[in-house]
Amino acid sequence: MGTRIVIVIMLLMAGLSAGCAVNQENIHGFNLISLEEEKQLGDRFAREVEKQQRVVADPLVQAYIDRLGNRLLTGVRAREFDYTFKVVKDNSVNAFAVPGGHVYVHSGLIKAAQNETELAAVVAHELNHGVARHGTQQLTQQYGLALVTQLVMGQNQNLLAQLAASLFGQGATMTYSRGMENQADYLAVETMYRAGYDPRGMVSFFRKLDAMGQRSPGSLEQFFSSHPLTEERIQRVQAEIAKLPAKQFKDESTEFNRIKPKM
Repeated sequence: MGTRIVIVIMLLMAGLSAGCAVNQENIHGFNLISLEEEKQLGDRFAREVEKQQRVVADPLVQAYIDRLGNRLLTGVRAREFDYTFKVVKDNSVNAFAVPGGHVYVHSGLIKAAQNETELAAVVAHELNHGVARHGTQQLTQQYGLALVTQLVMGQNQNLLAQLAASLFGQGATMTYSRGMENQADYLAVETMYRAGYDPRGMVSFFRKLDAMGQRSPGSLEQFFSSHPLTEERIQRVQAEIAKLPAKQFKDESTEFNRIKPKM
């Protein structure tokens, strides 16, 4: 354990000096938490989230979000967890992933999306935070290996409850670095394209969110606090899309249109 803590300190110092740079192509960044430990932590995290928030129990909604999530999984670079996708009853426009492959979509996000492609864009982004294991990397950087190990072992329920609550509060206590956000965008574009979704849906939804934020700054405070939306970020996504070979996409929103009124 002593050696691991020394390595964490070295990692933190290196991250600060390098501005927390992230190689977009590398989904296997250095992580002191093993896959098995992350699975344990993810299961604990998911139980705490679902203790605090109401998961939409409608079987049609669950079947829909499962289908969408599993379709996106066909386009990811690696599947090291048994991914789960659920909708939580929360009117804010947001979605989030917790370690170990658990992705949650707010009902408010489904309301705000115009079609399935826009919804898939946000889910793809969150899914790729899980694929690149950003959650455990960021938790280790923010709280240190000792505390994260306690979370894995179930020895610090108060911190786990606080982290779960922050996912729904004004300004999350577990936020990703700019490099991680950019990598999740980069991978989401690739994932959507491979899974048959038009990645331009990410740009259209970002533009929509930007307009909503300008009209009502407080309405998207939670989303912007954890996903800073800038023109530079949108242009970066457009640049990645422009590199992809031309491809025809179908707007398959029939089922989405049936689910949306349930939110």
